[in-house]
Amino acid sequence: MTKQTQILILEPSTELTFTGPFTEYVNTNLTLANPSSRDVYFKVKTTAPKFYCVRPNSGIIKAKDKAQINVMLQPIDSPEILESERSRHKFMIQSAFAPDNADYSTSSSPTPPEQFWKEVDASQVMDSKLRVIFQWPFGYSPNEGFGGDATNSSANPSAAKSSEIKQMLRQQAEKPVNSPTMSSESELFTTDPQAALQKEIELRKMYQDEKANLEKENFALMEKVEQLARASRSVGALTQQDSCIVRRVGSFAWVDHWQIAVNIKNI
Repeated sequence: MTKQTQILILEPSTELTFTGPFTEYVNTNLTLANPSSRDVYFKVKTTAPKFYCVRPNSGIIKAKDKAQINVMLQPIDSPEILESERSRHKFMIQSAFAPDNADYSTSSSPTPPEQFWKEVDASQVMDSKLRVIFQWPFGYSPNEGFGGDATNSSANPSAAKSSEIKQMLRQQAEKPVNSPTMSSESELFTTDPQAALQKEIELRKMYQDEKANLEKENFALMEKVEQLARASRSVGALTQQDSCIVRRVGSFAWVDHWQIAVNIKNI
């Protein structure tokens, strides 16, 4: 049995792209256009329903009309999860023509989508599949974080670009404040204002991420220092307790010797 060709026109037609950071809600839109002269039912499915929220996920598209679908990716605590599961994340758009004898006048309403998809003949269903693309923030690698190791920079263009910018910034920081080259931005920015603005936005984002990482590392170090201090105090308390025990044992021995001396004198 030959499968029917999808009647709906999808935009985008092959993939859905989500741009990070993925620790927040990420939205993307899908447009479904109905070029036919008949009403079409549609339904959106995904292989990873726990990760996405689709609104609306089903409905009816009138003839020569279109529908806007919003696909929202839920926040992810560990973005590396997306990297390991990206090949499994897919969407399917199913569609089917409304019955020819359907009367959508004011006296009658169309069959609800939920009921329609329960009753529709499988041979009448058309479908299209979309793969999922995750675009990581500037200079971020899901395996290496920001920057990355120098040996892998050739395999990771984003990491290489981030490392190059960091090196340029360090060189600028080492120059005197009154150096003529400090007033020239040709090394970091182009003469195009739009490109310069984009570069500045990327640099600020990189600064913020690095600052957050440093604060996290600083907090971890402070916790470790506090743990060592507590351990040191505990060892000091045990040493003092052992000293008290030794003094007590010594006093008991002295009493025994004194008692023996008294007994000898009495004899």
